[in-house]
Amino acid sequence: MKIIIIDTACANLASLKFCLDRLGFNATISRDLKELESADKLFLPGVGTAK
Repeated sequence: MKIIIIDTACANLASLKFCLDRLGFNATISRDLKELESADKLFLPGVGTAK
């Protein structure tokens, strides 16, 4: 499964990647549109709510 953390440049991305790695998932951090489109799962990290 291809898991990508969207690089928003404003969240603690390394902490989320470390958490996913410890759970056994191999996640990558990217902001490249083609790579994001090819993901099976996307994580949108940040503070607050998304609508």
